[in-house]
Amino acid sequence: MSDLDTTLAAGQALAAVHTAVDQVINAALFYGPGALALTATVAAFRVCAWAADRYHQAVQDRADRREYTARAFRLCRVADSADAVLALGDNTVNEYLDNKLAATPDLAPEEGR
Repeated sequence: MSDLDTTLAAGQALAAVHTAVDQVINAALFYGPGALALTATVAAFRVCAWAADRYHQAVQDRADRREYTARAFRLCRVADSADAVLALGDNTVNEYLDNKLAATPDLAPEEGR
């Protein structure tokens, strides 16, 4: 951006602020200070509600990141364990799996038993 662009942007921003202030003054003169105070109160409430929503969203995002990180860590541990078992050799892997199968309780028995 050149200096001319910056100057034009600053002028537009100043004009927008001037227009907003002018509108507030006109509203105060036309509607009275009570309506202006009510508008300010509603605006403040909306800003506080927006800030609270943003805060709660940030807290939830942090909790989600912690959960995803913990899940990824557990999956890496499972993968490392599987790599260690598979590195033992075919006979040892089969023996390891047979021992795991024998030690696992049957939580879903077949029907008809």
